[in-house]
Amino acid sequence: MSIKGKKLAVVILEYLLISVLISLFVFCFLYFLSGSIVENYFWHHGIVLTEVQKRVFSVWLRSVCGLAGLIIFVVLFLFMLGQRLSYLIQIIQGVELLKEKEMETRIPLEGDDELTRLAETINFVAASRRELDQRERQMQEEKEAWVRSMSHDIRTPLTSMVSYSELLLDKENPEPEELRDAVRLMHEKSLQIKELTDQLMGQEGIRWEDIEDVAFLFSQLVQEWEEILEERFTIRTDLSGLAALEGRMDIFSLKRIFDNLISNIEKYADEEKEIFLKVENQNRCVIITQENGIRRDERQEDSHRIGLANIRKLAQIYKGDMEAGEMDGTFRIRIRLEISPVLQNSSEISP
Repeated sequence: MSIKGKKLAVVILEYLLISVLISLFVFCFLYFLSGSIVENYFWHHGIVLTEVQKRVFSVWLRSVCGLAGLIIFVVLFLFMLGQRLSYLIQIIQGVELLKEKEMETRIPLEGDDELTRLAETINFVAASRRELDQRERQMQEEKEAWVRSMSHDIRTPLTSMVSYSELLLDKENPEPEELRDAVRLMHEKSLQIKELTDQLMGQEGIRWEDIEDVAFLFSQLVQEWEEILEERFTIRTDLSGLAALEGRMDIFSLKRIFDNLISNIEKYADEEKEIFLKVENQNRCVIITQENGIRRDERQEDSHRIGLANIRKLAQIYKGDMEAGEMDGTFRIRIRLEISPVLQNSSEISP
């Protein structure tokens, strides 16, 4: 936004001086031209004026030329001043349009004075307001997406608890080991729901921890993944490519990734086909690959891909990514997570 330019009073004074100079030029031009024409006329016709007649004629000629010059001055000055006044009206109308169209219009810039700077300021304020409104809408959309994401992740462990409890209720005399496993699973899922609820309320964020054996951590997550799904699906896992590694990780976000994988299987996987999960690490990257058949029913149409979006966001925490797609009736998802090395200073809160 420009801050240079003339003052409006200086511009009006310029208009005044220009009008005066032009009117003086017109007066002199008409006065001397008319005097010369009259003298030549009198000389050709042999007319001789007395001193009194000359003075009267001179006063009359000056009056006529002065009136013409005055008319030129008024017309020219009002014309130039009217342009700025019309621009002021245009600015006022532009402000009204800004109110009606919610800052979606722009006032054209004319001249280089205070009115021009006023128009620039209004355009700048309007542009800032549009940008602010856009940021507010974006923040609102991100907030709504985050709430949907957290709600989806809260529903996932609840679904697991309900499914596991229904499985036990269907058995007349469950084994004590099965009861202990059920209680342990429900306890873990209830803690997970509590952590998700705390995050939804804005009480907690990402908590990085030093993990001495990343391979052991992922083997535990895979084991839990198997326990939840093995009653309904045929499961096959491959951890042969998972080597010993230490690094900094947020265990809770990893659990959310596997919960979303479980939720995706329970909702859309074909129970007649095998579910395959492979976890491996390459250099300092852990790669999770899951493949499953696709169940074709009305639930597939209701998919909003919230779970996949959640996995992608969680992978971005680890500067990783997620790829998902369907080929020949098989759904394949590949997650890549970069594992940061253990820091010497334990006060660090992020990798």
